[in-house]
Amino acid sequence: MTEGANSVATQPEPYFDDLAELYERFTRVRDAATSPVRSWLVERLPPGRRAIDVGCGGGNNCGMLADHYDEVVGVDISQRMLDIAATKPSRVPVRYECRSALDLSPATHGTFDLVMSVNAVFHMGPAESALARLRELVAPGGRLLIIDVTQPDAAADAPPSRQSTYAFETARIIYEMSGDVEAAADSMRMMLHPRWLEMSTQHMPLTDAEFARAYEALLPGVQITRDVVPTMSAALWDAP
Repeated sequence: MTEGANSVATQPEPYFDDLAELYERFTRVRDAATSPVRSWLVERLPPGRRAIDVGCGGGNNCGMLADHYDEVVGVDISQRMLDIAATKPSRVPVRYECRSALDLSPATHGTFDLVMSVNAVFHMGPAESALARLRELVAPGGRLLIIDVTQPDAAADAPPSRQSTYAFETARIIYEMSGDVEAAADSMRMMLHPRWLEMSTQHMPLTDAEFARAYEALLPGVQITRDVVPTMSAALWDAP
């Protein structure tokens, strides 16, 4: 892993090293060609040559991007997830880098026609820092696409036991999307795993209202789509 001089101080804990196999099975449903998440992304891909997926996990969306762009970079803090990603074929080679999103910079990586992140921004720390970093990676005239986990406004005051309820809700959504009982069970196993529960205490998704306020403040002109699937909202921002 190649990191910048300050990466030790800024590098988040790679929880997904311990969750990689379960998460990979979960994302096979989320990232399937027929899923609402994938459809939303594909319908909004801009023209261009360079694309980056920040928080790319097992690389499913990087493979999709490689069908549309000639240079694709996938970034994640979990080396185990990137090991899974590296086994997957793609039209053009994808360059995978194990690093924090906050270690990315235009000076080091250049800018991209598409900057994308799925189910990862809320893991990156305060929205102000994460969105500012992603925004500066977008080339003039390029596009930022984000799909992230959100929670209903009322959930902000819910007790900690809500995590179990959320696991059941997510399993139901996975089953309704795929009809796959095992995939739904895997999602529950993942969300009730001790490392997931530990991570959940450190990284809470924004509520729908908080998501709208933060994104509209940091990305003027952003287009927000709520409930691409239940519990996930999307943002599209075009750089001037």
